[in-house]
Amino acid sequence: MNNYDSVIKQMTGYGLVIEGGLETGRFVRTYTEDDRRERRGWYYLHQVTDRNHQPLLVGSYGIWRGNDQNAQKIRMPRNALDADQQEALRARLKADRLKAKARREREAAKAAARATATWHKALPTGEADYLAEKGVQAHGLRFTESGAVVIPMLDVQGNIHGLQFILPKEHPRRKKTGRNKEYWPKGLTKRGHFFQIGAIRDLVLVVEGYATGATLHEATGLPVVVAFDANNLVPVSVAIRGRYPRARILICADDDHLQKCRACEKVTPIEEDLCVHCGEPHRQKNAGIESAKAAALAVDGQWMKPEFSVERKYKKHTDFNDLYLAEGLQAVRAQVDARLAYLKWDGKLAQGSGGAPAETGGGGREAIPSHITVEEGVRRYWGTYGFGGDLLFDEVERRLIHKKDVANIMERHGIDKMREHPDWRVARDTEVGFDPTGEDTHLRCNMWGGWPTTPKPGKCDLLLETLEWLCSKEKNAEEVYQWILKWIAYPIQNPGAKMHSALVIHGPQGTGKSRFFEAIVEIYGEYGRVLGQEALEDKFNADWAEKKLFILADEVLARADMYHVKNRLKSFITGKTIRVNPKNVAAHNERNCMNIVFLSNERQPVALEEDDRRHCVIWSPPKLPPAFYEEVTEEINNGGIEALHQYLLDLDLGDFRPWTHPPMTNAKRDLVELGKSPEEHFYAEWKSLDVLTPDGTPLPFCPVPPDLIYQQFRKWCERNGVRAPGRTRFTDYLKRIPGWRAPPNGIRIWSDWTKSGEVRRRFIFPSQVDMNDALKHDHAGIQENLMESAHDSQKTWLMACWVAFNNAVNGTQDGGF
Repeated sequence: MNNYDSVIKQMTGYGLVIEGGLETGRFVRTYTEDDRRERRGWYYLHQVTDRNHQPLLVGSYGIWRGNDQNAQKIRMPRNALDADQQEALRARLKADRLKAKARREREAAKAAARATATWHKALPTGEADYLAEKGVQAHGLRFTESGAVVIPMLDVQGNIHGLQFILPKEHPRRKKTGRNKEYWPKGLTKRGHFFQIGAIRDLVLVVEGYATGATLHEATGLPVVVAFDANNLVPVSVAIRGRYPRARILICADDDHLQKCRACEKVTPIEEDLCVHCGEPHRQKNAGIESAKAAALAVDGQWMKPEFSVERKYKKHTDFNDLYLAEGLQAVRAQVDARLAYLKWDGKLAQGSGGAPAETGGGGREAIPSHITVEEGVRRYWGTYGFGGDLLFDEVERRLIHKKDVANIMERHGIDKMREHPDWRVARDTEVGFDPTGEDTHLRCNMWGGWPTTPKPGKCDLLLETLEWLCSKEKNAEEVYQWILKWIAYPIQNPGAKMHSALVIHGPQGTGKSRFFEAIVEIYGEYGRVLGQEALEDKFNADWAEKKLFILADEVLARADMYHVKNRLKSFITGKTIRVNPKNVAAHNERNCMNIVFLSNERQPVALEEDDRRHCVIWSPPKLPPAFYEEVTEEINNGGIEALHQYLLDLDLGDFRPWTHPPMTNAKRDLVELGKSPEEHFYAEWKSLDVLTPDGTPLPFCPVPPDLIYQQFRKWCERNGVRAPGRTRFTDYLKRIPGWRAPPNGIRIWSDWTKSGEVRRRFIFPSQVDMNDALKHDHAGIQENLMESAHDSQKTWLMACWVAFNNAVNGTQDGGF
């Protein structure tokens, strides 16, 4: 075999696709046998003269894998070159490799710049048929105007190196290539780069594709790293291990159980060595599982694959998204939970002397280490910029802490040594926050550390019966019960979800209100809190406002305080942020993820407006026999809270969303009525002709001078035992009722019935809608003559109203003229 054919054989045998003849003197890119889409193959050949004065091809070739060029040297016949030629060739090949490396780095840098620019132009919100088909949400993705999903390929510092586009069905590019996924731009480096969902702390799941990653994150709440394909699992896992040396890494493999037989080219299961069609060895491997095993071995991690209860046969059914679509999200959660329990990763977490805290299902932690080295401190703490210079972020405790506390457990001058360390990290105050959703890409220091308690199957029937009993007084009791269950379950299934409403449970003592909702507080562990009046009024609020997802407000309002703090409570329910003010530490704003339940024995625990949409209110019925509550306590002691946690995780939410309006209840109507001001009550009674004059006839509802109606309002307040507000407030309230008006300069009316003169008087005019409503309530025949349509002019109409009103309140017949 001559030298030319030998070179071609060597390169094609390695996997390069050689089209046409070989070129010399320049760097050449080629397709490879396993990738006809991107030219990852390369060669650089030179022609020299051997010792026999014959032309000889020398050089190198390889296939790019990320930044690794995998250079191979052309093999030549022994003694083809003399010593000087061999030395010159070695120098030339070294120079070629350096040139190739520099060329590749330029390509990758150019691709990264183009990808970053395109990412910034992509839309932050959008819809995609891919996400709908896979049944998953968009976690930090972007979109193009054509409906494509855009996923960035990141390094551990968050730099973008390329993009993956997932194209919609009708996209012209998809029709041209026949593929729905593409990596862009040309020259990008995929090896070791990934997409991340959620903040990594103690445990991370590594997967191949986005849909699999989103499914696992939504099912478990755990952070997920997307490696994009099986070949990238090892380099991505190694990169994650380098960035998070103490994190436990679980590779969630795709089970590629179907492959094309190399003999007959038909799809066959590969559990057995022989093809089911031709009977020959199929010579295929399960790439997903083999790569997952290799990745787990490389980083001292573990791996798992989905287990299907349905028959797969020739169905795709390979990954955890397929499992979710076939059997439900709870099947995914159950399998991951079972694997973590088997590995004993669901309880005590990996920890060195300064490492991650050991947490249990009850949220317990091991003691703070008595000494932390500078190296451990650099890995554990972050400096902060914008908090006044005294705060560090503790990546283990997931909180801001004063630097003096850290100095107490470090060597002398340990803080200064950490600051001088080359790996010391600093985060802006805007990059520190609380985000259980993991969707805030600006955060570098997330105070969320994962769900602190562990659900377990068990019995919680009596706890559920307690809630059902609390709702039973309402006519729509079942609707209310189901709505409250979903309201409680939604933020447990979607950590960090902010409900747009709150629960108000009030009624007699001893009905089980506290018992049920304190069980919910325990499910939230450190992220739940029972709040009393004293804590609410304390200016230092970190103990109940910082890092909280669920607040049980027990008797936080007395009647005298109700209106004073009503607006403050509104902000807790609907505000996007909350100000946290720790003692001796700078105050800061946090994302408001709190969902609130108010408990009270008071008849009026909160003041509600008539158009309120923020509260679901129930008045609890009388308490059940003591034996029932004893059984509830026994159920709690036997794992009832963990079982309730599991029940709420598995509850089908249907179309329930955080903004779903609460059902109207009689208890809410009563609270709205109790919360009305005196002027609101008077207006309602006056319009319905229920305000009576001294002789027992209804007070006419019609245009009237403000001073006259205010006099009647004050008398009404005296009769009802309430304090009358001032005239300005009363008339201002009437003027603000929709459709009402009060011309500031008054209206000219006749001075007497002879119509011989005019006077100017101020009137307040009810709306036409309210005048018509009053007419419907008129059983005494007084309103018909007070309608404007009954008179030939406004002056005559207003004079008739004046006379009728004065006659009614004074018992006269001439209106005072």
